[in-house]
Amino acid sequence: MRGRPTNTAKSEFHPEPTADDLAAVPELWRSAPRRWGHPLHSLCSYFAMFPPRLARVMIEWLTEPGDAVYDPFSGRGTVALEAALLSRASFASDANPMATILSQAKSVIPSSSSLYKRLNSLEESYISRIREMPTEEEVPRQIQMLFSDRTLSQLCFLREELDRRSDVDAFLIATILGILHANHNRDGSSRGLSISMPNTFAMAPGYVERFIKEHHLLKPNVDVFERTRLRLKKLDLPAKKMSRGRSWQQDAEDDPPSWLKKNSVKLVLTSPPYLQVIKYGKYNWVRLWFLKETPQEVDGRLMASASLRKYLTFMSNVCLQLDKVLAPNGYVCFVIGDVRRGNAENEENLNLAQAVWETAAKPLGWHLHATIVDDLPVAQKVSRIWKNNSGRATKTDRLLLMSRNAVALPPLCPPNWDHVSLIPEGVNA
Repeated sequence: MRGRPTNTAKSEFHPEPTADDLAAVPELWRSAPRRWGHPLHSLCSYFAMFPPRLARVMIEWLTEPGDAVYDPFSGRGTVALEAALLSRASFASDANPMATILSQAKSVIPSSSSLYKRLNSLEESYISRIREMPTEEEVPRQIQMLFSDRTLSQLCFLREELDRRSDVDAFLIATILGILHANHNRDGSSRGLSISMPNTFAMAPGYVERFIKEHHLLKPNVDVFERTRLRLKKLDLPAKKMSRGRSWQQDAEDDPPSWLKKNSVKLVLTSPPYLQVIKYGKYNWVRLWFLKETPQEVDGRLMASASLRKYLTFMSNVCLQLDKVLAPNGYVCFVIGDVRRGNAENEENLNLAQAVWETAAKPLGWHLHATIVDDLPVAQKVSRIWKNNSGRATKTDRLLLMSRNAVALPPLCPPNWDHVSLIPEGVNA
């Protein structure tokens, strides 16, 4: 899966994009129909995710079927899934174990029949066992307050039985993570497995406990097996296993796997962490319990510093590692938001993308094609919940578009917004 020297099929008919063309690129992904995107994108919510339509535009534009696409901060696996849908080789890594599971579920997608067969087998095994309710020594009290006895018993069973090394089990784990907690419907029925909670993040245990008491919330008596089946039915799963890539847990500063270097990545498309905006572990403590991880350990692995110097050192190390896997004609697209610095009396917006280019990418000899500005309503940013904290995001995202060498950009074409089903044919990585 070596990168191709040029995009000849496109360049024969259209010229290289002008500066005005590049400035208008955000209009391409804004042209997507309302609610566009494969159902698998909604498998599980995640902080700071960029929209699937952005990934679709960039992958269609800068790569061809068979090319390798890599996201080193894969999050919920948006790039991984879009690359797989477009018959590219899909590679995704992240230092967060939760992100690794979600990305794995979108780059190696089991057949629907194998998922139902495994779930049925697990349910039969659960029913055949006589199991006492877990004690507080086995399950923390803050977890017990969220789920009914039956639901918690089933979750504890699945937590022990599911093996994330199995593609089928990893997909089931990711599915359960997506429904582990959620808001309730207007009629009071549960959308997830827990008492009513936000879908995107989990508030602090003490806050949740007080909220339960103040509002007299009752734990929904939900059957995990049945609710998981219902969720699977909505995901448009393939009839046969679709394997177009792989996902693995790795710090982006670490040396890439040798096999990835051999694949000559044509496009790195990713959104690196901002400056101390989000504590992924802290606000996913419920999901991390199911994964047998602790928030403290997860947050300890992730880049989270308000120091611009430390952040730019981190990004310099990341770019150095990416240089090892890029094809000679490979592209890099970083989606980086501006951040506010200082206090209300002495506040300024920091163009973090420009700082990353000058400090981390330019010294490697990379070529800067453009910095594409995309202004988003602040209300759409999850990071607004951090209010006045240092490093909070602004409405401006910038897409830093670079290449390893000064290669021409392919011509811009209108994106294809047709629904793409999951089919087993295509690239097998």
